[in-house]
Amino acid sequence: MPDAPDDLPNISAAHIDVPDLAKLAPPTVATHPPRILLLYGSLRERSFSRLLTLEAERLLRHFGA
Repeated sequence: MPDAPDDLPNISAAHIDVPDLAKLAPPTVATHPPRILLLYGSLRERSFSRLLTLEAERLLRHFGA
């Protein structure tokens, strides 16, 4: 990529970092499943946001998080 693309005249080719698989790999392998914080904001006894958050938790646990 010696020159900037024609449709992006304000971008210098030196500042474009093209990703490859080596750059996307984590430096160390995690020994635990991904940690995802799910929040809900209602304190009501029957809270649909809480029910949705609990359902999302079930799905994430099923997929290994």
